[in-house]
Amino acid sequence: MSKQKTKMLLSGNEAIARGVLEAGVDIAAAYPGTPSTEIMGTIAIFGKETGMHAEWSINEKVAFEVALGASWSGLRSFTAAKHVGLNVAADPFFTAALFGGMKGGFVMTIADDPSFHSSQNEQDTRMYALAAHAICMEPSTPQEALDMIKYAYEFSEKWESLVILRSTTRLSHSRGPVEIGEIPKKESHKGEFVKDPAKFVCLPGNARRTKPLLLAKMEELKDYACISKWNVVEEGKDPLLIITSGVSYTYVKDAIQEMSINPTIYKIGFSSPLPEAKIIELLKKHPKCLIAEEVEPYLELNVKALAAENGIQVKIYGRKEKVIPISNELNPLILIEAISKVMDKKVEGIDEKLPTLGEINEQLPNRPPELCAGCPHRATYYAIKRASRKRKLKPIMPGDIGCYTLGFMPPLSSVDTTVAMGASIGIANGIAQATDQVVIPVIGDSTFFHTGIPPLVNAIVNNAKFTLVIMDNAEASMTGGQPTPESGIDAFGNPVPVVMIEDIIKGLGIKNLHIVDPYDLDHTIDVIGKALDSGELSVIISRRDCALKYTRKMRKAKKKIDTYYTDEEICIGCRTCVRSFACPAITFDDEKKKSHIDESMCMGCGVCRILCPVDAFTKR
Repeated sequence: MSKQKTKMLLSGNEAIARGVLEAGVDIAAAYPGTPSTEIMGTIAIFGKETGMHAEWSINEKVAFEVALGASWSGLRSFTAAKHVGLNVAADPFFTAALFGGMKGGFVMTIADDPSFHSSQNEQDTRMYALAAHAICMEPSTPQEALDMIKYAYEFSEKWESLVILRSTTRLSHSRGPVEIGEIPKKESHKGEFVKDPAKFVCLPGNARRTKPLLLAKMEELKDYACISKWNVVEEGKDPLLIITSGVSYTYVKDAIQEMSINPTIYKIGFSSPLPEAKIIELLKKHPKCLIAEEVEPYLELNVKALAAENGIQVKIYGRKEKVIPISNELNPLILIEAISKVMDKKVEGIDEKLPTLGEINEQLPNRPPELCAGCPHRATYYAIKRASRKRKLKPIMPGDIGCYTLGFMPPLSSVDTTVAMGASIGIANGIAQATDQVVIPVIGDSTFFHTGIPPLVNAIVNNAKFTLVIMDNAEASMTGGQPTPESGIDAFGNPVPVVMIEDIIKGLGIKNLHIVDPYDLDHTIDVIGKALDSGELSVIISRRDCALKYTRKMRKAKKKIDTYYTDEEICIGCRTCVRSFACPAITFDDEKKKSHIDESMCMGCGVCRILCPVDAFTKR
C-alpha cells in the first residue's frame, strides 16, 4: 500500500474502501449485496495489514450492530449494504440514529440501485435518513467518495452521530482518477465501553428525553449545511437554477457542456438535513428551477415546500412534472431533454428527438440472465420438476434472493415468488396454512443463514407442512463467492469454526432431513419424491460447489476439466437437453438435427448424460 499521495484509477466502491482504510477504521462489518459488495471485499484484501477487524456478518442487521457496538466502545467503525439491506438493519438503525452517543466515528455506506440493475426495488436511502432524522451525504465522483468518507468520521465524532454515505450503482461501479493518501497502521484496535444506561438503554422514558435533543441537533445542522464545503454553488449567467445531488451532478455537467449553456448549479453533497436557508436564497434569484436527482423526489418535495412556505414565485420542475422520468436512473441525454423543455426552446446542436434509454437498449442484443453451465441449481430444479411430474403435482415454489432466482426463467420456470431474503420460507408458511397445495420453498445456503432460520422455526411451532430445498454451494456465489458459515474462513481468509446447515436442522428437531448431490440426478429425484410423499415438514440440502468455484479450484490445482461431447451417431435430435434442461453449453444444430456441446463452456457435470433418453453424450 502506497504511503505517498498518488493517483489511482478506482471504482466508487474501491474509493469508499480506501477512504475507510485511510480514516483508520478499527472494525468493519457487512453482508454482500450488489452494488455495495466490492467495498467490503476491498477492505478485506487490504485491511489485514492495518490490524483492523473486518467481517462478513451473517446479515445486515448484525453487521450494523457490530459496528454500533464498536462505535459505542470508542472505536471507528464502518458498515456497508445495498439499499434493501438497510431494510434488514432498519430496526437498530432508527434507534441508533435517535440515541446517538457515537464515541468512535460510525459511517455506513448504503448503495442504492436506480433502474433495478440487480435488485427487487429501487428505494431511496434519503427517505430513510429523513424518517430517522439521520445525517446523509452524497458523493458524486470516486474522489469525492474517498474524501467524504474521511470527513464523515471526523463529523460523526464531533456530533456523536452516525453518518450515512449514499452511493448509487453508477457511482459504485464507475471508475475515475482518485488521489489517495496514507493508510495508518495502529498498534491497538481495542476500545472500552463505558456504562451509561441513560444513553444506551433505549427505554421509552429515555427516548422521550432524547428525541427533542435530536431534533434540536438537526436544526443546528441545517445552518451548518448552508456553509458545508460539500454544498457548492456554481454561479451561471443563464436564469435557470439546477439543484442536484450525487452522481446526477455529473449528468448535469455533461448535459450543459453539450448544450453550451451556463445555468447556476447548486450541488448538494450534504443532503440531510438540507441547507434550507441557502436553497431559499437561490430560489429568490431565479424564475425557473430544475431538480435533477435519483430516485425519489426527495429534493423536489422539500424545495417546493420551501418555495411555498416563503411565498417565492419560482417555477420548479422535476419528476412530478414528468420533466424528469418518474423511475430509473438518469443520464446526460435525459438531462439534455429536460433542460430543453424547461428553457422552452430548442438548443442548437441538439437533435429535435433524443433517443430514450429504452430505445438505446432496443438496439443492443438481448442477453437474458441465466444459470451458468454446470450450475448445480439447474439440476436441482430439474429434479424437483421431475419428482413433481411423476406424482402429477403442480407445486407452488416460493423463491429467494440469489443465483437460484434465475430458476424463474424458462424452461425451468420453477420460481413462483421472490420478495426478500428469507421470504421463501416465510411465504411458504402462509401458503401452507392458507391452502391445501403442495409447497416447495427454495433458498440458498447464505440466505438460509441470513434470514431463513426464523421462518423455519415458525413452521415447526405452527405445524406448517412443506418441503424445503436448500441449494447449498458453500459460498455467496451471486455476489462473488464470499464465505458463509460453512466455508471455514473469515473475510481475511483465516480459518474459523464451521457451522453446517444440517447441524442446525437437526438441532431444530426436524427428522425428515436429506442431503443430496444434484449431479446424482436419479437419486435426487427419488429423495425429493419421498419427501413429497411424506406430507410432513421436510428439508433437503442439495449440496454441490458453485460451478465457478469449481473452475477456480481446478485452475489453482492446474487440472483440466473433463468435458462432454455429443455422439452424433446416437443423438436422435429429440431436443430434450435443450427444451427441458437448457444448459447454456448445449445448443441444437438445426441443419444436422443434432445437439452440440460447446466444450469451452462445459463443466463436466454429466447431468445431460443422465437426462438424455438415448445416452448420446460422452465424456471426453
